[in-house]
Amino acid sequence: MIDQTTLPTPAPARRTAGTARATPRFSFRPVDPAADAELLHSWVSTERAHYWGLTGSSVEQVRAEHGRIAADPHHHALIALDEHSGGAPAFLLETYDPAQSVLAGRYAWRHGDAGLHLLLPGPATAVLGSPATTGGPESGYSAAAMEASLAHLFADPAVLRVVVEPDARNSAIQALNARCGFRPVERLDLPAADGAPAKTAQLSFCTRSDFATATGRPSETVAHLSPARWATANRHLLAKALAEFTHERLLEPVLQSDAWHVDGPGVRYRFQARRYALDHWDIDAASLRCEEQTVHPGEAREGGEGAGVGTPGDPETIPDAGWVPAVPDVQRFVTAFRDVLGLSAAQLPVYLEEIGSTLASHCYKQLHSVATSAQLAAGTGDAVADFQRIEAAMTEGHPCFVANNGRLGLGSDDYLDLAPETGSALPLEWVAAHVSRTRFTAVDGLALDGLLEAELGPELRSAFRARVEQACRETGLDAADFLPLPVHPWQWRHRLSVTFAADVATGHLVHLGATEDLYQPQQSIRTFFNRSAPERHYVKTALSVLNMGFLRGLSAEYMDATPAINDWLQGLFAADPELDPGRVQLLREVAAVGYANPLFHAATERDSAYRKMLAALWRESPATRIGPGEQLATMASLLHTDADGASLAAAYIRRSGLGTTEWLERYLDAYLVPIVHCLVRHDLVFMPHGENVILVLRDGAPERVLLKDLAEEVAVLGDRTDLPPGVERLRGDVAPEDHGLSILTDIVDCFLRFLAPLLDREGLVTEEQFWVVVAGRLTDYRSRHPETAERFDALRLLEPTFRLSCLNRLQLRNNRQMVDLTDPAGSLAYAGDLDNPLAGHGA
Repeated sequence: MIDQTTLPTPAPARRTAGTARATPRFSFRPVDPAADAELLHSWVSTERAHYWGLTGSSVEQVRAEHGRIAADPHHHALIALDEHSGGAPAFLLETYDPAQSVLAGRYAWRHGDAGLHLLLPGPATAVLGSPATTGGPESGYSAAAMEASLAHLFADPAVLRVVVEPDARNSAIQALNARCGFRPVERLDLPAADGAPAKTAQLSFCTRSDFATATGRPSETVAHLSPARWATANRHLLAKALAEFTHERLLEPVLQSDAWHVDGPGVRYRFQARRYALDHWDIDAASLRCEEQTVHPGEAREGGEGAGVGTPGDPETIPDAGWVPAVPDVQRFVTAFRDVLGLSAAQLPVYLEEIGSTLASHCYKQLHSVATSAQLAAGTGDAVADFQRIEAAMTEGHPCFVANNGRLGLGSDDYLDLAPETGSALPLEWVAAHVSRTRFTAVDGLALDGLLEAELGPELRSAFRARVEQACRETGLDAADFLPLPVHPWQWRHRLSVTFAADVATGHLVHLGATEDLYQPQQSIRTFFNRSAPERHYVKTALSVLNMGFLRGLSAEYMDATPAINDWLQGLFAADPELDPGRVQLLREVAAVGYANPLFHAATERDSAYRKMLAALWRESPATRIGPGEQLATMASLLHTDADGASLAAAYIRRSGLGTTEWLERYLDAYLVPIVHCLVRHDLVFMPHGENVILVLRDGAPERVLLKDLAEEVAVLGDRTDLPPGVERLRGDVAPEDHGLSILTDIVDCFLRFLAPLLDREGLVTEEQFWVVVAGRLTDYRSRHPETAERFDALRLLEPTFRLSCLNRLQLRNNRQMVDLTDPAGSLAYAGDLDNPLAGHGA
């Protein structure tokens, strides 16, 4: 059944009264295929309901159709009961998962979508007590039915957006849809399905906010924030905080009896944990026990339970005096340990806000990230859709950072539209910037005209050009002197249109409108993947939102050299046989554009956020780098665990059919070995964390890796490697003894430290075996390249210890800019040494 609804022309629009919502008129019950067949037959067999595909059907056919629906877990049929008519059946409501319907693959589905079909019986089929038997449709009846149906769907906190696809010719239903908050999106040609004929459908969406605005209800954009989910999120994040702060030696748990203890001012924590190499703590979140102190030293105790035991006012003589159980609360933990964590009075409230946002996102993920790791690893056969499904399914951000989903600046509606875990797809905004303030650069052989034609298409590009010409008629500027560039939707609405208002007023910055293509935000939040045309480029934009230690702007100055850096890297890789494209490839940033506002440029220092408000780059898409049967997944997703604790890494290993050792060797040969080689041979270091690496897999087995985020995340250490003009800024001043930390910190401690316990927990490999495999790939590389063995040894990758670099300490010290980008190495925070699990395994 495809059509959304069959109904009389609605009465003139009016907002339903608040009293109607206080006492709901309609209630809903599931259809009983046997008992309701005759009633439903009277509703759906008429010509008016022909889009339901049952015109002229028999009662038995209707019964069979609803039997099929009842057996389908993705499709539900409900009968509405009208309390104004003594609870008589009033209309039919069907809900469905669009991803499991004829809409699948035909629109940009996202988490929380629910489809709706509504059938309001006409006069000839009305039941006793319905409006049709009492003198015709009552005013507002259709709107009341639609509002009740939407309210029923939105009562499920997992539903964030309702999707309808009525026949495009049905103007009455489109008017009713608009009245209840639906926004038309596009027209779709839908094929015949489930007995219903093909049609041209008007696809429309209604979000929680749109529904609230249209009906005067609360928006409920934070429906995922329930007490139970909040408690689960706090338990999860508190376990992580205790683990990572202990790893960074800010906390020192003490083992007493059978539990670890961490005591602080007025709070104390007890938990079970397994300790791994690299001082990694795997804390059992379910075992966490929290207590708060209600009587403090020096306070008099009068009567009550325990009175008379020990010395009044001296709880030290009564170990559990004044302590009561408390629920896990990460913000309470941070506040209590603020001095231990080194949080200043200025940093504390901002960090608490970031913690709160991280907890809120975890609540959302509990509700919506429901696919198992095995399902994600298996995929659906659509490599691009599966890639983006995994990107949205991930339940953890950066594995090291505790406050890793801060995103301060996004509101609740922004969150649903822009957070990676929502799986949203949305158009990007574009502006045209005057060339006197803008610079475009591209890799050799790529011209601006060619890029714009490929990214926008001729029609949209022509429309944008016309809008620039129209704006120039008012300002006297020359339309030929403008460069178009994409901007983050949030950035345009909240920063550029306000902070750069003078540029807009004088015509130096012209808003062009939105793209036709839809883009999905990636885990890095300011980078977008084109869902409408996956072969088109990634787009990375500036976003002045505080997230994980930085405002996520984009430096216009850095953009200037980005293509030249990518050209140099591409040439270096092409000339080096060890960097075989069958194992490792670069996703080049082929073009970049940056805008320098003259007022703020003159008023600020080089690294100011005001110089990073408007810039963009285009990066090659991984969709163009895969063949039939291959899959894509960011390396970060290997650490994803589902609701049952099963990891995606383990699911890939099981799916591959390979032994764990062979799987790991393939993975490390594609990822770790090329990164080490770049450092050994070229003094070239990457920031190869999980989000910067895309795995190409076949049947779950690693084939090769794609490295991305190059220009801002690479450096050349020392002066052995010649750098061409325009690329000199890559040269970094790092002490020779610290060169190896780019491997030991960024890969061993910040990624492999987490992967080893996951595979150990699932019985695929012991921790000892895991590190033997890693060390073996390094010693194998050294054996194959005796000419660089001395340089390899100088990196001290297999030495007994290495310095512990602490990421959370940086964020706790300055959560607005945790590293001085002019001296990143000098900004790092160290806390002694770690025992190296690679030591002693050399050949």
